[in-house]
Amino acid sequence: MVRSIFVQTVFWRVAAALSWALVSLLTLKLFRRHLSLELYGLVGPALLVLGSLPALDGGFRATLNRRMLSAGAGVESDALTAFGQRLYSRLALTATGLGLLLLATYSFTPNAQLLQLPWPFFPLLGSSCGLVVLASSFLQQMTGVGLQRRMFILQLIMAWTSLGLLWGGFQFGAGYWSFILSQGVPPLISILLAVPMIRRVSPSVSILDFSWTPQDTSSLRALWPESSGLMRMQFSTLLLYTVDVYLVSWIWTGSLVSHYALFANLFSRLRQLLQSADEAVWPLLAAKRNKGEQISAGVLRFNGWLYGAALAVAAVCIGPFVTGFLDKKWAAAPTLATLFAARYLVTGLASQPAWWLYGHGQTRSLAGHMERELLTSLALSLPLGLWLGPIGIAIAFLLGTLAGSLVPLPLEYARRNNRSTAEIFTASWLRALIAAPIAGGLAWLGLQVGGSWLYTVTFAGVATGLTLGAALALAAWKAKKAGKINRIDIANYL
Repeated sequence: MVRSIFVQTVFWRVAAALSWALVSLLTLKLFRRHLSLELYGLVGPALLVLGSLPALDGGFRATLNRRMLSAGAGVESDALTAFGQRLYSRLALTATGLGLLLLATYSFTPNAQLLQLPWPFFPLLGSSCGLVVLASSFLQQMTGVGLQRRMFILQLIMAWTSLGLLWGGFQFGAGYWSFILSQGVPPLISILLAVPMIRRVSPSVSILDFSWTPQDTSSLRALWPESSGLMRMQFSTLLLYTVDVYLVSWIWTGSLVSHYALFANLFSRLRQLLQSADEAVWPLLAAKRNKGEQISAGVLRFNGWLYGAALAVAAVCIGPFVTGFLDKKWAAAPTLATLFAARYLVTGLASQPAWWLYGHGQTRSLAGHMERELLTSLALSLPLGLWLGPIGIAIAFLLGTLAGSLVPLPLEYARRNNRSTAEIFTASWLRALIAAPIAGGLAWLGLQVGGSWLYTVTFAGVATGLTLGAALALAAWKAKKAGKINRIDIANYL
C-alpha cells in the first residue's frame, strides 16, 4: 500500500512540476509576443525572488509536519494544526511587509531605472507576498495531514490558472500589469480549495487566526531548536537559487541579464521536475514507514541514471530549444548551459542524501552544508563576475556547489545511514557517468538533423528515454539471471 501511495504521489508531483515547466515556457512565448527581452531581464529576477519567499517561514511548517506525521491522526495532530495556522497568519502579515521592502528596493537596480516602469508596479507585486506565503502554508500543511498528493494537484491547478490570467491580461491590454494578476489570484484560489480538504481531517482550521496564548509561546520555543536549523537551511537554499540572478542584474545590463535569468529559470524548473521522487520520500521517512528506507535507497541509485541522462541532454538541447521556441537573440552561449548542467548534476546526485537527512530531522547538519556552498559561491561571485560577467557568476556558483554538495553531503549521509561511502558514490556517480555520454551523444546526433523546437524537445525526450530504458533493461537482465523477476528485485538491480 505504501508503495502504491508513493507511486501516486510521485505521479502528481511530476505532473505539477511538468505543468509549472510548461507554464514557464508558454509564459516566455507570451513575453516574446507582448513585451521585450529587456523587460524579461527586469521582471524575471523579481518573480524568481517572489516565488521563493514562501521558503522563508522560519522552518516551522516543516517541523510541524514532521511532528504531525510522527503523531498520526488525533488530538496532538489537531493541536499542532491549529497552532500552525495562528503562527502562519502572523508570518503572512510579515511577508507582506518584507515583499514590499524587497521589491521596492529592487526597483532601484540599474535595470529597473533604465526601463522606467511606473513606481507602483514593484510595491504592488511585493504586496502579494503575504498571500503567497499563506497559500504555501496551507498547501504544505496538507503534507502533515496526509494529503500530499492533493497538494500536488492544487499546485498543478495554480500553474495553469497563473498562465490563463497572464494570457488574459495580455489579451486585454494590461501589459506588464498582468503579472500582478497572475501572481495574486492563484494563491487565493489554492487557499479556497485547500481549506475544505484540511477541515475534513482537522475541522477547527480557519483561514486567518491572529489569536495567541501563553501556550503558543511555549510551543514556539519548543519548536525553535529544530526549526532554527531548518530556517538556516531554507535561507541558504533560497539564496543559492536566486542570488546569482540578482547579482547578474546588479553587475550587468541588457540582454546578458535576460539570458542568465532565462537559463536559470529553465534549469530550476528542470531541477524541480527531476527531484519529484526525492521530495515524495521524506514523509515516509518522517513517519518511520518500513518501506521508506528501501524506497530511499532505490531512488538514490535511480537518480544516477536520471540526472546523468537528463542534464547531459539539457546541456546539449536547451540552447537550440530556446533559439527555435523564442528567437536566436534569447539564447545564451552553450558554455552557460554546460555550467548550469554541471552544477545541477552535483546537486541532483546529492538530492536523495539531502532529503534523507531532512526526513530524519538532521536539519542543522544540512544547514551547514548549504551555508558552506553559499559562502563559497558569494566569495567567488564578485571577482569572477566582474572579470567574466554572467559566465563568471555561473562558474562561482558551480565551484560553491562542489564545495558544499559534491563530497561533504554524501559523506554525512553515509555516516548517519551506516553505509559505505564508496558504495554511495558508486551507486550515484558511476551510473551518472555512464548515462551522461550516452544520452548527451544521442541528443547531439539528433540535433545534427535539424528541425523545429518541437523536434528538439522530442529528440531530447527520446535520448533520455532510451538511456533510462537501457538501464532498466540491464537491471531486468541481471535480475532474471539471478532468478529474481518481480518488480522490486528489478528496481534493486537498477
